[in-house]
Amino acid sequence: MFQVVGVLDTRSLSAAEAADLAAIIQELERLEGRIQEAAVGADLFRYDVETQDDRGRRRHLVLPHEGDPDVPPPQPLARLLGLITAAR
Repeated sequence: MFQVVGVLDTRSLSAAEAADLAAIIQELERLEGRIQEAAVGADLFRYDVETQDDRGRRRHLVLPHEGDPDVPPPQPLARLLGLITAAR
């Protein structure tokens, strides 16, 4: 099952929110490999994060997460989901 959680455009954010979003994406890029290595199991959630910078360069991050809703996602992913939810 695939569900789009949301879309954020930094042009619609305040300067502080845009800077926070950029920092979150950088953290997720650094963590992506470790998160993927640690993820084992059949019932995982999968978060696909697609980014595009001001020059049009695109990046696709794949972030698996424990399928148990009682297990919180990694902090940067939780912050990203919070920003998306707040922007709705």
